Order: sequence, then structure tokens, then C-alpha cells
Amino acid sequence: MKKIKYMAVVLATGLLLAGCEEDETQNNKDAYRQIGINCMQEGDYEGAIDAFQNALDQSLAVVGEEEIDTCYYKAAAQYAAGKKEDAIETYQALINYDKKNAQAYFLLGELYRKENDMDKAKENFNLAAQYAGSDYEMYIALYQECYAAGMQTEGQEYLKKGIEAGGKSAEDYAQRGRIYLLLGDYDNAETELTTAINKKSTEASLYMAQLYEVKGEDEKAAGLYKEYIDENQDNPTALVCLGGMELEKGNYDSAINYLKMALDLDAGSQKQEAQRNLILAYEQSGDFASAKSEMEDYTKNYPNDEEAAREYLFLMTR
Repeated sequence: MKKIKYMAVVLATGLLLAGCEEDETQNNKDAYRQIGINCMQEGDYEGAIDAFQNALDQSLAVVGEEEIDTCYYKAAAQYAAGKKEDAIETYQALINYDKKNAQAYFLLGELYRKENDMDKAKENFNLAAQYAGSDYEMYIALYQECYAAGMQTEGQEYLKKGIEAGGKSAEDYAQRGRIYLLLGDYDNAETELTTAINKKSTEASLYMAQLYEVKGEDEKAAGLYKEYIDENQDNPTALVCLGGMELEKGNYDSAINYLKMALDLDAGSQKQEAQRNLILAYEQSGDFASAKSEMEDYTKNYPNDEEAAREYLFLMTR
């Protein structure tokens, strides 16, 4: 594991322990880290900050990859607790250690974007793109951040940088096809994805299904989605996409099945979409009791969705 030296903002000084003491230190570190994660899930951000700091304090004067990751958690908790400047300081400490840390630049830019400081957001996004290398997910994340801020043109420029990253592996072709798809360049998307599929990329089949979907070739898309799910039943992205398609077609039982499978796997960034579509599928199928129950959970998770709040009031009367 890569070791790095003292980082003043987040680390305490001390000596490394040995033998049983090292084991105890690691156990304490892991315990505090888990407490921090649990606190974040419960909305106790102050408790999370303290727990993550306690985890970092166990590292004494030396820290590795686990400590770096804990710093990311700590910064997120600080921002959620309303301590913006503290979060910036934590991200900046990570950058001071590694000037080419694309992830830290991205997260700092995301923070500034949420604060509507677009000049600083773009400055950090540009640095993230500069050091992203062949990390296609980073270019796509930058595009999504820009899209959320209404900066579509800037977002497309980040996608183009991703294409320029090059590479001839199956994954490279699949990710370039995905990027062309986001850019709306369907011909190049199909070319790249076809090459990726020929190189045995399973992910490329998913992106090809999405390409068929946006081109209106629903039968081809559904066939590929189902084929993909048969081979990759632990991928929530495919399940959410297929659930949405089944919902649009009026196949509510199938939609409910796919969307529940996605949520059982923790759909990540697509969880809101999956849960919202599940509510609609229940409602359209006439199962208002299940729709109401799911909506109760949804409104707790996404209290700012005013449309959902109004829909909840409707379901309360059923």
C-alpha cells in the first residue's frame, strides 16, 4: 500500500505501533470509520465528522489509501453539516499532497457548483479533466455536473476530452461508444460499441441497448437489455432502464419486477428514478396500497420533490 507522510489538516502525530498494538489500532480505525458511515446514513453529520477524525487519529503519523478515502468521507460530512470552509480545507489538504488528484479537484469543483460559484467550479473541473487520464467515468461525471449547472457546452467539451484519451481495449471502445452516445453522435457510437462487443465487452451490450432505445428501436433495445440482464443480474443500471421501458409499454408487472430488483441491489445514482418509476408502476397497475407505502419512503429520501409530495397527498385519499 502506498504510504504518505503527515497531512496537517486531518492527521495526528505519533509513532506507528507494532504487533498486537498495530492490530488494535487497525480495529479502532475500522470501528470509528464504520461509526462515521452509520452516522451519515442517519443524518448525524456532526457525529460523522467526529468519528472520521477519530479514525484518522488512529493513523498517527502515517496514512495509506484507507485514510485518503476517510478524508473524502469527512469532507462530505463537513459539507452536509454546513461547514463548507472545513470541507474545502479537507479537499485542499488532499490536493496539497497530490497535485494530480483528479478526484479531489472534481469533488471540490462539485462543492463550488452547489454553492453557485461557477468560476471556482470550472477551475477545479478543468484541473480534474487535466489529470483524469483514461478515467472515462471522470469525464462523464464532469459532463453530468456541467449539465446540472446548465453548462451543456462545457460538459460536451469534457466528453470530447474523454474520446481523446485513446486506447484500444474492449473497455476503451465501450466507453468511447458511451461518450459518443451522450454526445448524440449515434453513428460513431455504434461503430465503437460494435468493436467493443466483438472484443467481448459485456458493458458495450448495455450501451448498445441504450443506443437502440434513443433511436426508437424498442424491440432491439429490449432484447439486448434482457440478454444483458440474463448474464448480469447484479447490474442495477440495466434493470432501471428495462423497468422504465416496460412501464412506458404498460407492462406494469414486469416493470415492478425489474425496478424492485434494481432497488434491492442499491441503484446508486439511479435510485431516485427507480423508486419514482416503481411508484408509478404500482399506481398504474391499481395497487395503491403499495404505491402509498413506497411513496412514504420516497418522500423521506427526497423531501424536495414537490411533485411527489402532491402525488402523496393524492395517494392518501385512495
